[in-house]
Amino acid sequence: MTKIGDIYLTKLERDFWGSFKILKSGKLNKSDDNEVLLVAVLDIIDKSKPTIADNRLNNVLYCQRFFFDEYCVQFFDTNWADNEFKKYELLGNLPVTPFEQKLKFKLGDGRGLKPDGFPSTSRSLKDFLDSSFLEWRWKNEEEDFKAEIEKRNQIAKELYANRVLEPKKMMGENQFWKIVALFNWNEEYDDKIVEPAIKHLAKLKVSDIKQFQENLTYKLYCLDTKEHAKNIGDASYNETDDYVSVDFFLYARCKAVANGQIFYDTVLKDPTQMPKDEDFEVLLGVSGTAYELKTKKELDYSTGCDYETYSNKEGWK
Repeated sequence: MTKIGDIYLTKLERDFWGSFKILKSGKLNKSDDNEVLLVAVLDIIDKSKPTIADNRLNNVLYCQRFFFDEYCVQFFDTNWADNEFKKYELLGNLPVTPFEQKLKFKLGDGRGLKPDGFPSTSRSLKDFLDSSFLEWRWKNEEEDFKAEIEKRNQIAKELYANRVLEPKKMMGENQFWKIVALFNWNEEYDDKIVEPAIKHLAKLKVSDIKQFQENLTYKLYCLDTKEHAKNIGDASYNETDDYVSVDFFLYARCKAVANGQIFYDTVLKDPTQMPKDEDFEVLLGVSGTAYELKTKKELDYSTGCDYETYSNKEGWK
């Protein structure tokens, strides 16, 4: 079992060593069944394996590449994390520093020097742990790093360039928006906000769940345009570098849908009204969670359209 203060080593690319630390544990909500761990990637990367006496193990990594502006801290479910962390080398245990003690044990986006909470498994464990290597590349190989990202974006565009995308049977507009209207914005955490909609959707037929996903995907696809990407705040599409974070733009589009029919229709016609520096990634999991709640199985369904950034080729001309 993991303990507070445990420090693990992870092997990164190019034979670099990185490290992460267990900062806190507990329940985010009294009603939760499982406890979660607050985990931080540490600001250390080296070709040599560090020792427990290395002072760099006392610093949490702060990311500043591209539009990032966040401490690399994240929540993980305790049951899952205990098994996953066994794959890494336990270096030892260090007391939680005064700075680490001040980090808030609550859900949030993790952005800024004083973040109001941290995300819960928004990134895979590998992506999370790779942050120190990516940050090193940003500081030491910025031009090459940018060029690689631009190349990946170009490949993504080309992959979608010749695809013919057309939605399958979708849930009716009235029913779709009534389900979105069930979101409880009085709740503090995103997963709790969508919970009423998930429970309602799980009571419907399997075909309804798939048709809800079809409608959601199509709405996100319609917002996948260059003009909408130019209006999402600090992470907006940069024409000079021909760059936008494909993930954040998708999550910003989720926020536009989650805000309801009137807001969505307004944004669809006027891209300047897109949410600024806001995202709602949890929307992508509503159908899958409802399906699992109903059938105890994972949703395996391919929509006619694709909500990934650059799918709407007309929107990016």
